[in-house]
Amino acid sequence: MTKITTQNLVDMAKDLMEARYQKAGHHSVVSAVVLTKSGHIYQALNTGTTQPSVATCAEIIAIGMANTAEIGMQIDTIVAVRDVPSYVVAPCGKCREYISDYGPNAKVILPAKNKRGWTIGKIADLLPCKYEKKTK
Repeated sequence: MTKITTQNLVDMAKDLMEARYQKAGHHSVVSAVVLTKSGHIYQALNTGTTQPSVATCAEIIAIGMANTAEIGMQIDTIVAVRDVPSYVVAPCGKCREYISDYGPNAKVILPAKNKRGWTIGKIADLLPCKYEKKTK
C-alpha cells in the first residue's frame, strides 16, 4: 500500500476544488479531505444555499461520509482548501468540534503564518477548552 503523505492530502483537496469550483457567488467554494486511522480517504465539497446560515462545511460532510463508511472511525488527518487558486484554510469553530469528537488526536493541516504553504497542527491545540457533555 502506498503511503499517503500530507502533501498528497493537500493536493487531493486542491484537485477536487479546482475540478468542481464554480464562479464567485456560487455555492462550491471549499473542499475537504479526511484521512482516517484505517488509511481510508474521504473527500467532500461544502454545500450551500441562497441562505448562508444553512450551509454545511466540507469538513463536516467528509467526516459524515467517513463515519458512514467506517464504524468507530477515527480521523488521522484533515485538510480544507478554498477558491482557485486553492489555498489551505483553518477549520471553523463548528468543524473543530466535529474533528475533535471524531479524532481527539487528529492532525489538522493549517495555513502557514506567512500565508504561503501549510503547516500541521493538532486539533487539541485548536480547541483547548473543548465543550464536554456532563455525565451522571
